Amino acid sequence: MNLQDLLHKRVLVAEKERGYSSQNKTVKEIKILEISPSCNWVKIMNDNGNKYWLHYADINPIEVLTSLEKNPNK
Repeated sequence: MNLQDLLHKRVLVAEKERGYSSQNKTVKEIKILEISPSCNWVKIMNDNGNKYWLHYADINPIEVLTSLEKNPNK
C-alpha cells in the first residue's frame, strides 16, 4: 500500500516491536493525518487521540478500515 493512498484513513498496522506473523498478530489502529514533503515522516493519531510523527519505515499497514464506523453505538 502506498502511504499517499492511506492519507486521512483509519488503518490497522503491525506493531514494530513484534512485527506481524501468522502466529503472533499484534496490531493497532491509527489514522494517517499528514505526510512530510520528503515522504520520510508520517503524522499519525492513535486510538487514544495522541498525535505524533513516525518514520515511514515504522508503519506496516495491514488493512484499511474505510467501511467500518468508529464507535457505531454513539
